[in-house]
Amino acid sequence: MEHKIYSFSISIAVSLVLLFCIAPPLAAQESYTKPVPKREQPRKVPFVNPDTIPFYKGMYVGVDLYGLGSHILGSDFISGEVRAIANLKNKFFPTIELGMGKTNTWGDDTGIHYKVSPTPYIRIGIDYNTMHKKKDQDNFVYVGLRYGFTSFKYDVTQASFYDPIWKEYIYNTEQKDDIWGGSIPYNHTGMKASMHWFELVFGVKTKIYKNFCMGWSLRMKYKISASIGNYGDPWYVPGYGKYQAHSVGLTYSLIYKLPF
Repeated sequence: MEHKIYSFSISIAVSLVLLFCIAPPLAAQESYTKPVPKREQPRKVPFVNPDTIPFYKGMYVGVDLYGLGSHILGSDFISGEVRAIANLKNKFFPTIELGMGKTNTWGDDTGIHYKVSPTPYIRIGIDYNTMHKKKDQDNFVYVGLRYGFTSFKYDVTQASFYDPIWKEYIYNTEQKDDIWGGSIPYNHTGMKASMHWFELVFGVKTKIYKNFCMGWSLRMKYKISASIGNYGDPWYVPGYGKYQAHSVGLTYSLIYKLPF
């Protein structure tokens, strides 16, 4: 009898030891719950309701700095330009650009002198703000279209020097008369020309201080039609650039937003 009681006591003791050894880890395991990561909410981009934007949002005036700067850095022509820009619903920007351009240069290794006196040109068009739905209404990325026109006079003359022995002017020997021999005088001034063209525009405008902005644009220019003199093509067309079927232009402008 005593032996059974002794065995029973040992069994109870072993059971209690096992219970105290196993129960805490099980309890800890049951109480531990793996944290569920929170799903990141997509960042909301601030947009504006176009219905809340007034139709007329103001007027800008600007001046192009690239034409003067490129001439200082060695370009063969110089231009200056001002523009007026209206802001309609921060989306459309009707634009008019007025400028003056001139050149006075020699052709490379040809001895031909090209000259265009300061001549006005005009461009009109419209830009589209691709960021008009964004809350930030001071910085624009835009695309646009321009129509340009100019009417000007130009000179195409040949290099010459005076021979004191024969007492006559000798012209560039590259301009030769294949029939009679000798050089051909080439001196045509005051030839009239005009040109129509259009431009595809891509540009950026950003606010720098209060009502002042800076902006640049890339212009792909394509000739529509031209009327030129009978004795030679112009080398430069005011507002367009070099006389060719298509051209590339740049502008870099300082822009001011008028307070009305």
